[in-house]
Amino acid sequence: MITLSPTASFVAAIFYSIFISFSNVEILYFLPLSYVLFCEYKNFFQILKRVVLLNIFIVMIFIVLLLQTSLDEALNIYLRTNMIIAFNIALFFRSSGYDIVRALNDLRFPKRVVSSIYFTLKMIQVLSDELKTIRQTLKARGFKANSSLFAYETYGNLFGHIFVKSIRKAQALEQTFNLRGFHGRIYLINTIKISYYDLILIFLITLIYIKRFIV
Repeated sequence: MITLSPTASFVAAIFYSIFISFSNVEILYFLPLSYVLFCEYKNFFQILKRVVLLNIFIVMIFIVLLLQTSLDEALNIYLRTNMIIAFNIALFFRSSGYDIVRALNDLRFPKRVVSSIYFTLKMIQVLSDELKTIRQTLKARGFKANSSLFAYETYGNLFGHIFVKSIRKAQALEQTFNLRGFHGRIYLINTIKISYYDLILIFLITLIYIKRFIV
């Protein structure tokens, strides 16, 4: 597999999504999508599986559009939506989320924006781990999801526990950073490296820009 830098991936994701959103589908727009799928060829079927799952909702939107607009317009919107989703999933398939933080930092976004996104991702990770632990505990105790009053009560206790846990984690994290003299900025080791593969991706996005706004 070919590894693309977080910064190039983030920039490509933004501009590709914008260009596709406001244009009719053309053959040229498939080049960046084909390229990122090629870079993730080992995970192609897993990416395809995620796109298919998301299409459960997209098909519903397609049906609504089909009733309100013409077939050509509904198909165009349906295809564009799938292209954007597939492109972004392929770009960030192996990302833990923190790559986005590094990309924002490399692109010189405001330090408070970078810090806020970092802590948001950190809290999501902590709560996800907590949820997995609780689910394993319930499974070990023989809990089965159904429509009984006991199941609803269990779910209520579960969400209440996670809510309280999130508040406590946030307060503990705030106290820890205050003690360390945190002033709204996190410092990341700058390891940005633009490879030839990144340049190819940016070049393909630039071709779309030229076709969309210049030619």
